[in-house]
Amino acid sequence: MNRTRANRHAKIYKPHCFVVAAFLIAISVLLVQYAIAQDNQDETFTLNLKNVDINTLIETVAIRTGKNFIVDPRVKATINVVSSEPLNAEKLYNLFLSVLEVHGYAAVQAGSLVKIVPTSTGVQSAIPIVGESLISGDELVSRVIRLNNIPAQEVVQALRPLFPDAASITAENTSNTIVITDREANIEKLIELIILMDGG
Repeated sequence: MNRTRANRHAKIYKPHCFVVAAFLIAISVLLVQYAIAQDNQDETFTLNLKNVDINTLIETVAIRTGKNFIVDPRVKATINVVSSEPLNAEKLYNLFLSVLEVHGYAAVQAGSLVKIVPTSTGVQSAIPIVGESLISGDELVSRVIRLNNIPAQEVVQALRPLFPDAASITAENTSNTIVITDREANIEKLIELIILMDGG
């Protein structure tokens, strides 16, 4: 009787043990990956990817930078990336953003995650608004610019023909501001032009 009861208990607890063990293994793997990513921050390395799926590059960047990506299923491309000089994690990420731009995709920051999406979709997403200090790059961001001397709508009408389909510019007439969503490097150039137009 006792043996039968013990066998039943063993059968009940056995699956639970497997689940707990699998969970602990998964956590250990994630911690190891995180530790590797942290160690790789200051390391330098070269890339030699020829005719590979873009997801191979995304995985490499995730491991080397410690960033977490959500990849849109429409992101598909065969890429060639060769670095002639060693790259650290920061330079690798900037190179990665440039590769995405060439293939019509963009990286959009969403909290602790980075979404990899078609550029046209990225502009319609909730883009992070950045401050006045911009780092030249190919990440999609939004910037709010206050005008002092000319109406915002007038600036928008003048600049809209210069904007690619993957960017946007809108006027907020009440506060006389404009909101630009584009890649960081492009926004810097546009701001210089807007300052000149506004008499600054």
